[in-house]
Amino acid sequence: MTMTLTGLQPNNPLAVMAAYGVLRLLPDATLSWAGAHPALACDGDPVARLAALLPERRQAPETTRFDKPDAITDYREGAAVIPSDWLLAYAAEGAEELARTNLKLLGGRHQFIVNARDVMAALTAQDVVGRVREALLGPWRYERGLQAWGWDAAANIDTAASSKDGSSTPKYAALGAAWLAWESLPLWPMVNGRTLGWNKGLRYATVREALAWHELRALTLGLAGLSDRERKALGVREWHAPRIAMTDYGGVLGWAHEVARTPRTGEKPGGSRTSRISKLSPAALIV
Repeated sequence: MTMTLTGLQPNNPLAVMAAYGVLRLLPDATLSWAGAHPALACDGDPVARLAALLPERRQAPETTRFDKPDAITDYREGAAVIPSDWLLAYAAEGAEELARTNLKLLGGRHQFIVNARDVMAALTAQDVVGRVREALLGPWRYERGLQAWGWDAAANIDTAASSKDGSSTPKYAALGAAWLAWESLPLWPMVNGRTLGWNKGLRYATVREALAWHELRALTLGLAGLSDRERKALGVREWHAPRIAMTDYGGVLGWAHEVARTPRTGEKPGGSRTSRISKLSPAALIV
């Protein structure tokens, strides 16, 4: 089955993360981003398949064992209880202390992983199939009192223009989209002490070529090493969603803009799509 995900657009970081969360949850799926919306190809009905996974995902150790990345104080202990790809997304060992994900944007009483449990619990209490379909096809319907980690540019409220401080400003989340975005977190591991793609905000790619999860992960890890020829052949577009400060309450991601790329000279000719991506092994690139 092929479905155009009309609810997802590349300039909203949460929407891109939701698309990639879908790809991670459906091992047989491929995703291509040729126009304004991505196209998903997979066996069966993706909406029903995704909705059926929610009970299992609520009980997953990466969701239940810790409340926030700061609670991981012993990296070996963390590695013993949650999958390695999630542990790398939460934190990484540094020379003197653990470094935590840059995607934890909000301060105050916000608990990064507890927030995921709250989103999934709220989603479970509703029409899960309907809310997942809404996430993929739109339009999104927002629930008050929940938040999507500051990743949803469409839901963010400018606290500087509010009479309330950041901790009491109303929060809104599109439940289905927020859950699916959370599921993409292993795509952004900690590398060299910070989240992959982080530079005063989140930098990410959309790709015209149809990719499976492992191919997308390899491409994301090796993105900086792709030549202009390879980028053109794959249809790679890069986006940057800036971090916007919210007084004392941390920050949020704003609307992304496409990053203009300066042509490079002296590059070696690129190989085929299959040969190039297959060489970008995630295991080999994480150090």
